[in-house]
Amino acid sequence: MNFSFIHAADLHLDSPFRGVTAESPAIAGLLQSATFDAYNSLIDLCIESQVQFLLISGDIYDGSDRSLRAQLRFRDGLQRLADNHIQAYIVHGNHDPYRGHSKLIDWPHGVHVFDYRKVESVPFTIDGSPVALISGISHEKRNVKSNLSKKFNTVDADLFQIGLLHCNVGRDTGHEVYAPCELEDLLDIGIDYWALGHVHERKILHADPYVVYPGNTQGRHIREPNERGCYLVRVDGINKDVNLEFRELDTVRWFSGSVTIDGLSTLDQLENDISGCIEDFIGKANSRPLVCRLSLIGQGPLFKELQKDEGSFELLQHVREAFEAYNPFVWVQELIFDCRPEIDMEKRSKSQDFLGQVLRISRELSTAEDGVTRLLNEGLDELYRNRRAKKCLQDVSDQEVNQMLKAAEILCAQMLETSP
Repeated sequence: MNFSFIHAADLHLDSPFRGVTAESPAIAGLLQSATFDAYNSLIDLCIESQVQFLLISGDIYDGSDRSLRAQLRFRDGLQRLADNHIQAYIVHGNHDPYRGHSKLIDWPHGVHVFDYRKVESVPFTIDGSPVALISGISHEKRNVKSNLSKKFNTVDADLFQIGLLHCNVGRDTGHEVYAPCELEDLLDIGIDYWALGHVHERKILHADPYVVYPGNTQGRHIREPNERGCYLVRVDGINKDVNLEFRELDTVRWFSGSVTIDGLSTLDQLENDISGCIEDFIGKANSRPLVCRLSLIGQGPLFKELQKDEGSFELLQHVREAFEAYNPFVWVQELIFDCRPEIDMEKRSKSQDFLGQVLRISRELSTAEDGVTRLLNEGLDELYRNRRAKKCLQDVSDQEVNQMLKAAEILCAQMLETSP
């Protein structure tokens, strides 16, 4: 018998959007509802598509200290599904481990939340006949390091087998390694569709059997750009043929891009290029609000003007004002100044004067395998030993250190450059 379902994950309801809150409380207030709006769109899609059930593969909430608002809004969405005879199957992930879930909320009829102690297998029936077997296991706590896929097995091979798991397949996923496993672990079990969560980029790791990350339903920061949503899955119950269709759910979209100052001689030209880049984002956002970040790159005479006191801040404010009346809103979160003066830095690094020596040391630190670590451990050791300074520095990434090195190169070049 044919049936259909929707596979979603990583809702992160009530995510705080910390990167925007301080600069623009008004925009932050609008963003605060984005995860809830995406969840409402998910429930709407289930009802409109007349699917038989919804799978949610973990991280419903943004943290184990889940807000009351998030819990009630989640329950209300599941109640809408129950009112339309749509069931829901849920596992908890590392952000919302099972032990932290509320015992004070009664889930609507047709909702099954998988336990953490062992893999449960629940048959899904149509008119009393089982057509699929849904197996899943939740995370007991935030830091699960064991391979939970090893707990799965095939119970009834005649039924379509679905595995519901929040995990890290492989090591190079860009996410913290929780419930780690390898693709081969999943393929060997006999599951027809692995409904995974944890990785926020949508990925189909394998077909026949399907191993699928739907990604998160709403991008939460600049490192989660482009469309976000879920998969609508249709199954031929007789042949076990599977058809996947990605559906967008996000209500705010994030973009990043770059504008070069190469060949530009006036601020008007730069302003036009920045506006053109943002207009391109607006077209891609598909009538959604957007938040963007732009990097100014290249070399040219505008560098000196942009490096003046308050120059970067004033340009950012001007760009924001140019788009403040747009509806839906356009918020320029940041202008990153990665441009350079009209100095051939590569050529100057080969000089035998003091500037050349400074540039060579900087290049050595930024390219050496342990260069950044060495800089942090040795060059900044005194700062790290200062109790108050250490609190601010503990989250500095390698990328941020490299950006500081680039900025230092430019500053040194401006102060030390002499005419040949």
